[in-house]
Amino acid sequence: MRGELGMSQPATNPRTVRFGLFELDLDARELRKSGVRIKLQEQPFQILAMLLERPGEIVTREELQNKLWPSDTFVDFDLSLNSAVKKVRQALGDDSENPRFIETLYRRGYRFIAPLNGHSDSGQMQLVHNPETAAPAPPKAASRPPIWRRGLLYYIGIPLLIALAGILVLRLVPSPQPTVLGYTQITHDEMRKGNITSDGERLYISEMRGDRFVVSQVSVAGGETSLLETPFENSAVLDVAQNGSALLVGVFRGTDKGSELWSLPLPGGAPRRLGDFIVDSAAWSPDGSQLFFSKGPNIYLATSDGREARKLATLGGMVNGFSFSRDGVRVRFDVVDSRNGGCVMWEMRRDGTNPHPLLAGWNTDLRDWGGKWTPDGKYFLFQSFRYGREGLWALADESSWLRKAKPVQLTNGPLFFGSSLPSKDGKRIFAVGSQPRCELLRYASTSGFAPFLDGISVSDLAFSRDGQWVAYVSIPDRQLWRSRADGSERVEFNFEGMNAGLPQWSPDGKQIVFMGTTLKTGWRAYLVSSDGTGLRELIPGAEFGYDPGWSPDGKSIVLTMNPAGSGIPVDGPGIATFDVETRKVSLLPDAKQLFSPRWSPDGRHIAAVTINSGKLLQFDRVAQKWEELVTMPMGYPSWSHDGQYIYFDTTLTEDPAFFRLRISDRKLERLVSLKGTRRFWGEFGPWTGLTPDDSPLLTRDTSSEEVYALDLQAP
Repeated sequence: MRGELGMSQPATNPRTVRFGLFELDLDARELRKSGVRIKLQEQPFQILAMLLERPGEIVTREELQNKLWPSDTFVDFDLSLNSAVKKVRQALGDDSENPRFIETLYRRGYRFIAPLNGHSDSGQMQLVHNPETAAPAPPKAASRPPIWRRGLLYYIGIPLLIALAGILVLRLVPSPQPTVLGYTQITHDEMRKGNITSDGERLYISEMRGDRFVVSQVSVAGGETSLLETPFENSAVLDVAQNGSALLVGVFRGTDKGSELWSLPLPGGAPRRLGDFIVDSAAWSPDGSQLFFSKGPNIYLATSDGREARKLATLGGMVNGFSFSRDGVRVRFDVVDSRNGGCVMWEMRRDGTNPHPLLAGWNTDLRDWGGKWTPDGKYFLFQSFRYGREGLWALADESSWLRKAKPVQLTNGPLFFGSSLPSKDGKRIFAVGSQPRCELLRYASTSGFAPFLDGISVSDLAFSRDGQWVAYVSIPDRQLWRSRADGSERVEFNFEGMNAGLPQWSPDGKQIVFMGTTLKTGWRAYLVSSDGTGLRELIPGAEFGYDPGWSPDGKSIVLTMNPAGSGIPVDGPGIATFDVETRKVSLLPDAKQLFSPRWSPDGRHIAAVTINSGKLLQFDRVAQKWEELVTMPMGYPSWSHDGQYIYFDTTLTEDPAFFRLRISDRKLERLVSLKGTRRFWGEFGPWTGLTPDDSPLLTRDTSSEEVYALDLQAP
């Protein structure tokens, strides 16, 4: 018999439903995980309560509508319900495609599928064996084996039973698991961070300061972070020599794919170039005698100073992040699939033999990366995206037929931990903990930068042609929203399981084209009505679709059909136009090495940027040829609304700024310096745009991103 949700209960007997690490207190109207309260709004709370009231049963959409939105309530029911259920899943860390708690039954409703550990106010039916009602078994005739057989059974059978019992204990009784007991903040400089490595006394960190990537250092005990002086404009730390004598550093220019390798002596000295190759990732072997590096899907081996390089293996995606076992025999690394951004950890022997996936079939989301062995070699620490959240996990390095090692989760919010590195004594894990946030800013020549739309945490803002509406992407969840230009009438387009980017309004304001990616697909172009209905792929079957934008007459869309930003050499179709009515795709000539296309307001030209973000060109659709406009590192180009200028920002330079280029005479005008502005870096760099009056827009980074030391207890 189920209790009524609205009935009051004595404080001494609260109605609490427990499942997994969660408990829902129906009287206090709170959701808690391991005792910690999780914020859940009223409608998502009611949905979860209704599902828990009827575990294993379908709760129909009609029932939810009648409960939450009575007939006199005027809302878009489908959007509102989808959004509320999504918030429940986010609170539980659940995944609609691989649900642990809430199963979606298409067009019918939802069902709670996890077992309940207890419900203090409901009598749950249990199947209990009742010996009084069970039918008695017929008696069997007694029979005793000969005495010699009984002796043999005693001497052989009893030890065998003991051995079997021991095996069962080993397989069934859980072994002690590694756990994180607490954490301490190490850095306090508020800079964007990447890789971490250590010589035991200091941490060396890839950071972004101003508009450059640099190498910083800080004591392992914490304190002030200082810049490690190098002659490089942009660099990232990759590894440290086992004896702490040098850093392995990747040096890159602009947004060129790949880096040069340099050895940087510690504590000081002149850096030395290693080899003459360009790499995606690299690491020294534990004994310091060899250098492993990757470029695209290929893994290479060279001497420690970069000589005598030879190919070891070729995998099915871009290789990153080498880590060696304690004995140096095995090496593990990440393999990234450019088609969907999936990442799988692989292992092979140091000589390149026996390459194979490390955790085949464990994570259906295919998002595991960044692994490092603990110094004693007992555990392999890595990052994983599972159940809608990113966290650190540990995998015991030894397993057998008696006990199969399974990954153990170490962290689960509220911070996202990444770039993990075990300390030299194995008692701590250094990791970057982050909470991504940004603030939308508008620039005016008279007053400088000021918050726009109340400084909400969004990016990729686009105005409708009449300036009355905006579409944008929320940060950090990367969902597509629409609102009035003043921020009112906000509506979330709830495309469950999809992240969005770079929306653009059709000239008539009836449709929005944008980029979307899921756990199963890479970035593709999608089209949706401005009310959030009718979502469809723009070009079904196209593997990629980046940065789509409308022609001025609304009849065509221009987009990049290459795997932009994947790190793999561009060999795809390039830039193309798509006829919305006929659905015909037409490739632009000589555009395979270009991206970020922008249609001019008069429809005659299409501007684009080279893949290294070093040149701006425009395509004359009448003459059918490209013309170079300016050579300098740049970000997102935007046409002025009268078509006389192209605005853009520069990045990864000593003095970044906003510029505009006058098309008629190629005059370049510097509008405002961005030096010292901490810009938010999304997946494709720091976004910029324009308001209807051509005022520049950008996103300022307000994230919390610091290095933490996590106390590790590992049996």
